[in-house]
This record gives sequence, structure tokens and C-alpha cells, in this order.
Amino acid sequence: MELAPASLFDRSGLVGLSRLLRVGAGDGALAAGGKRLLGLAVLLSLGGAAAAAVALVRGHAVMGTTSEMSWGILIASYVFLVTTSTGVALVSALGHVFGYRVFEPIARRAMFLALVTLLLGFVCIGTELERPLLLLKLVVLSPNPASPIWWMGTLYGVYLLIVIAELYFLLVSDHRRARIFGVITVVAALTVHPTSNLGAVFGLAHSRPYWSGPLLPVYMIATALVSGAALLAVAVYLGGRFGDPRRAALEGPLLDALGRLLALFLGITVMLTVWRTITGLAGHHYHTYDVTMALLTGPLFVHFWLFEVFLGVAVPLWLLLGERRRQPGAVALAGGLSLVGLFVARSNFVYAGQMFSLRPVVGRLGERLTYSPPFKGNVSGLLAYTPSIVELSIVAGAMSAVVVAYVIGLRVLRLVEPEQGAPATRPNPEVRP
Repeated sequence: MELAPASLFDRSGLVGLSRLLRVGAGDGALAAGGKRLLGLAVLLSLGGAAAAAVALVRGHAVMGTTSEMSWGILIASYVFLVTTSTGVALVSALGHVFGYRVFEPIARRAMFLALVTLLLGFVCIGTELERPLLLLKLVVLSPNPASPIWWMGTLYGVYLLIVIAELYFLLVSDHRRARIFGVITVVAALTVHPTSNLGAVFGLAHSRPYWSGPLLPVYMIATALVSGAALLAVAVYLGGRFGDPRRAALEGPLLDALGRLLALFLGITVMLTVWRTITGLAGHHYHTYDVTMALLTGPLFVHFWLFEVFLGVAVPLWLLLGERRRQPGAVALAGGLSLVGLFVARSNFVYAGQMFSLRPVVGRLGERLTYSPPFKGNVSGLLAYTPSIVELSIVAGAMSAVVVAYVIGLRVLRLVEPEQGAPATRPNPEVRP
């Protein structure tokens, strides 16, 4: 494939793109339903763009965050999207880097999804920062290597360039260079990858004991693999259901392999979550113990047990390990539920780390009073946080924009091989899954 304007924006490509939202008389029930869902995603994306503009103009006044609860759902969405980007890229590398043929057809689509989720993650954190251009200026003109946040921004900037390069070489069928950049991605993920550094941003925050700890970078990478495998499973299934049915039949083994990977990654995540919970309860540390109990029996009880544990882990594992494990719809449903559960887990994580007030109690004359646990500075209980309509609109718009951008990419960049399901990279007869 030659990556030239004629191959990207020819008449057939533009006509196909213009018909994405128009339901014609010849469309089948599935095609019409897919276009209506895509139309809804476009509306949500536009609403999110409008909300982002409001947030950039008016700042934190339109958000539910406070001086003590300074990070909200936009930070959680950023963490969710950028770690998903990493997970998608790592799963993609199983095909064009390690030679597992079953994953080769997903290479182009996976790297495009990695690019889209990363960019929209930047959009989420950019609207939360209020002045994102100032951040770019300070990163270059006033670097602070002692800051994990500076390293996070810098490494994700480098990661963005790596993803763009890897996608480009996949599109032009330069398999050797695509494999080189895939190896760079994998090596970075196992050493100083921005996702592990993102875990360090939280893990090195010693003033927030619930976040602090060496286990967090590993947890971030493990959950990134969960969201990556889950998103690819959903994308492959929906692409076959609302697209070419022949491709759906050919990609059955790919969905089965993604389901097996997802089950493995969920099992690892369960182990890490259990140990993080045990660590929070051990020793009855006044901060980590009470925050952990807020998840287990307190105000985050429903979020944790219903969404994070039951819908996000238990039901997907039941689908992936039970009799339905070879059914494409069951694998996709497990992936979708895992994404929902993991998004709630990211929100719980960001909120729980801040819900314990660090402000000391001050008397009427300004004197600092003595206090005792469990609520160090907030004697009435744990701090509350409710996302505003603007924040929720931005998050919904960002998630919907992932769908819209992916569908447009399928049409314009032709991320699927012309043979409908043929391997996206050159097969290696000597390597078998």
C-alpha cells in the first residue's frame, strides 16, 4: 500500500465517508442501526467539544473539583485513555513484533486506536489543566527532572511520536521498520514506559498514602493490558457485526485469542487488586485503612463491588471461562464490561486517594487544634466529589470521539486489508501461535 493522497482521499473514499451517517433504503437492519449509533456518537462528541470550550474559557468554576479534591473525573478519564493506548499497542505487538499470526490482522487498526485514545486522553487532561499551552511551554523552557509529572508529559510526548511512526510504517507495509518501532514500544513498556511512570506520579505521592507504593506502576501496566485487549475485542466484534460479515467469520480466531488474553490479564489484575486491598487494611494506618474501608463498606461500596468487581471482573471471567467463551458476542460483551469496570476503577482510584482531608482543624482564634483519626482534618467525614455536567459532557464526548475517529479511520485510511481479514503484516511461516 502506498501512502499517498490519491490512496487516502480518492472519490470512493470520500463518498464512503459521506454515507457514514445517512441511512439509505438499501441498508440492512444492522447497517441502519450502526449508522444511528454512529450519529449518536457524533452528537455526543460535538457536545463534548462544546463543554471543553466552556471549561477552557471559564476554568474550574464549571467543574465539581475543589481545592482539596483537585483531581476529578477528567484526570480519571485521562488515566483510562492513555493506559488503554498503551495496552492496545502492546497487544498489537504480539502480531507484527512477536509473529503470532492470529494477531496480525489487527495491527493497523490497533495502532490507529492507540493513537486516537492517546490524543483524546490529552484532550481530557488539557481541559482539566485550564491552560494546556502553558504546560507545553513550561515542559520545554522550565523542565524539572525531579518531578514525575514532568517525566510523564515528556515520555508521553515521545510515545506519541513512536505510535505515529509505527502506524505510518504499518500503513505503507514497511514491516521491518514497523517491527523496530514495535520493539521500542515493548521494551519501553517493560522499563521506563510512560504508563509505569504514570503509576509513579501517584505512587510517589507520599502525602497520599492510599496512592503511595511501589506496586502501582506494575498495577498500571497490568490494567493497561486489560483495557487494551478489551477495547480490541469490542472493536473487532462491532466491525464485523456492522461491517462486512465475511470479515467477521475470518476474524473469529482473533476474537477467541483476544478473549483468552483478556481472561489472563483480568486474573493478574485480580491478584494485584487483592494485594492492594490487603496492604490498605494491614496495620490499620489511619489514612489507607479508612479509605480502603470506604471502598469495601463505605460511600464507594456500590462503585467498587457492583461496577469494579462484579461487572468489571466477575461477569467477564464467567463469560470468558465458561461455555460461552468461544462465542464472539460473549467475548465482546466481556470486553465491554471490562472497560466499564476499569473506567469506574480509575475513577474510584483518583477519588479515593483524595477523599481523606489533609487540612488541619483550626479553632475560632486561628489556633491549630489536636485531632485524631479517622478523619484527620474533616471531622464530619470523608470529602465528597460530584462531577459537574461540563465534566461529564467532556468525558462522554471523548469516549464517543474514539468511536467516531475509529470508524472514519477505517474508511479513509483503509485500516483493514483489501482481502477482508487477511493479515495486515507479512506472515512468518516459521512462527506459530
